[in-house]
Amino acid sequence: MKIAIAAVITKKIEPHPLGGTEMFTYLLVEGLVKRGHDVSLYCAKGSKTSARQIEICEAEEAMGQESNVEFVYPYTLLEMRQILSDLEKENYEVLHINFLKTFMASFFANQIKIPLIHTIHRDFMESPRLHAVYEEIGFHPNEHFVFVSERARSRSLLKQNTHSIHNGIDTSNYPFSNEASDTFLWLSRIDELKGPKEAALAAQKAGVRLILSGDIDREKYQKYFDLEIKPLLSDTIVYEKPSSVEHKLELYQKAKALLFPIQWEEPFGLVVAEAMSCGTPVIAFNRGAMPEIVQDGVTGFLVDYEKGVDGLAEAIGKLNSLTNEEYAKMRKNSRKRIQENFSAERMVGKYEKLYQELISQ
Repeated sequence: MKIAIAAVITKKIEPHPLGGTEMFTYLLVEGLVKRGHDVSLYCAKGSKTSARQIEICEAEEAMGQESNVEFVYPYTLLEMRQILSDLEKENYEVLHINFLKTFMASFFANQIKIPLIHTIHRDFMESPRLHAVYEEIGFHPNEHFVFVSERARSRSLLKQNTHSIHNGIDTSNYPFSNEASDTFLWLSRIDELKGPKEAALAAQKAGVRLILSGDIDREKYQKYFDLEIKPLLSDTIVYEKPSSVEHKLELYQKAKALLFPIQWEEPFGLVVAEAMSCGTPVIAFNRGAMPEIVQDGVTGFLVDYEKGVDGLAEAIGKLNSLTNEEYAKMRKNSRKRIQENFSAERMVGKYEKLYQELISQ
């Protein structure tokens, strides 16, 4: 198949990217090329993939803002203009939109004669106002929307032409380890939606050591960190800035468990899959895609969101009360769960199958 993929242009698409959406794109592109498909990737300058790359702009430039204008919007429009001008001469068979502002591609759907697929990484299809805007734009029959979990798909106000394909990871990048310490881990972007404060409070209450590791990439997140997280830091609740891929892997492998007390309906949660691939159980609120990834009592524990910090602390105690044999089995179960259900190969295969079905229609 001849496939065009439109990536975000605010970050490079490369091995071991910082963002989950960029990682998804990289793994999808590499997997499709490996399967023999002709893939063209529209992306930021300096991206490093095996596809033919059509570079739009510098990622740093697209991240800019001036005179109340976020540059990601005009640069994404430039990306769409380039794609539209290439469609006929390149004879693409399918166009896969994988930038977060998918509605910007929908404006041009009536000019695109091939299947147009959007992967929805956020929750904006749950917003009545944004859905109303989509209805104003108009849903074109060739548009298909892929949600990254069944939960995300079920919560969407959009019901036509929808599919669900779980995200996948390269499990070889997150090898299994039996060498866990007594330290718990929270790892994500520093953002109140990801629950770092709740993780810290639960660790305090349970009397365990916790490492908080995450990027602070915006002013509002720095303010949240200074006001809500910093006062909780101590000898046992520590913050570490992400330093390298190797250190991130070490954190995963040595953690007793990953705490993931999400404060919203997270559509997927790649850090959960990465931790479990290393054999690290996960303690998470039962929101979003968590019940689809974490098996309660088998690969970690799911906590009722209403129970809050108390419920998290109780689950930490439950995990710490496991015998060495029970805990070792939970680590093995975690690895097996990801290998069998959330590998990059499985994800790429499902997208390949969807492309073929839509092209044949």
